[in-house]
Amino acid sequence: MVKNLDSKFEVTSVSPLTEYKQNIQDAYHDSINWKIDRTKLIDFKAINNLRNILNDFNSNDIIHIFTIKSLYLFIFSTLFFKKKFKVLVSVTGLGFLFADTILAIILRNLTKPLIRLRINKVINLIIFQNNDNLAKFVKYSKYKNQSKIIPGSGLDTNNFVTKKDRNTQANVIFVGRLMKEKGIYEYLRIAEKLKDQNELKFFIAGKPDFGNKSSLNIDEFNQLQNNPYITYLGEINVHQELHNFDILIQPSYHEGFSRILIESIFAGLFCIVNNIFGMKEIIQLTGYGTTVENNSIDEYIHKINKYLNNGYKINYEFASKVIESKFSVKAISKQFEEIYDEFT
Repeated sequence: MVKNLDSKFEVTSVSPLTEYKQNIQDAYHDSINWKIDRTKLIDFKAINNLRNILNDFNSNDIIHIFTIKSLYLFIFSTLFFKKKFKVLVSVTGLGFLFADTILAIILRNLTKPLIRLRINKVINLIIFQNNDNLAKFVKYSKYKNQSKIIPGSGLDTNNFVTKKDRNTQANVIFVGRLMKEKGIYEYLRIAEKLKDQNELKFFIAGKPDFGNKSSLNIDEFNQLQNNPYITYLGEINVHQELHNFDILIQPSYHEGFSRILIESIFAGLFCIVNNIFGMKEIIQLTGYGTTVENNSIDEYIHKINKYLNNGYKINYEFASKVIESKFSVKAISKQFEEIYDEFT
């Protein structure tokens, strides 16, 4: 998205400069290394590091925060901070903090008073990717300032290789972080139940996020890599490799606005996904896939078999035009430019 913004904006990144260091440095006007340990729920050194970084910014700079976790760290780091900025936040999904686990509920309740005290003082605009996320977060935080819906973060459609023909054996894939909230356990159950169906092959692309309490642990990850009825691919280049597959299964528990779903549809995969906000709207708009109620394993299996038997009418040309017009990086960047203009 940064590469597509008007050149009048000089965008600096504040992020860990580790495995994606070169990509980040190539894309941004300047890059500042934010030292943060993702294995810690609250990294106090990272909060202090961010405070020092922000202290070097000018008061007329625009701060654009991505993700709920970074928003929390920003709020913690600006306690008793005299300098004020124009601040907007992109909530790309509510994530672990809004899950129904005991740990998430405890953390939400512990941090709620501080968030409610500070959020309307330091945040000018929050951008959500769907109305459900907006309603839940506003209710939790008592946020009263400006909010806006921008679906997705922009898809660079120029770099995609798209499907030409369906494989003889249908290649089914899960793509994402290997976490409970992404539905990795449901996918494993689907693959196990269909392991003897010769016209299907199952794949997993992605890696664990050991800094997240919802992630597969090391033992589970090792078991997955040795699973006899699934091929583990590690991370893949979705632009160049997604077209090799036929079906995307996405049993996520919650999504802001699913990027991998848009990417998969644009690459030409038939998509079978959990019927939740952040995914069902994409299926409805493109007509390229189907939804499953309450992550029903039996319903996933039924719909995979229906696809194998050519039971769905799909129109790739229509779906790709919808994505180009509504969710491409060009379309999304234009909306961000308008916001930045308002803030300057």
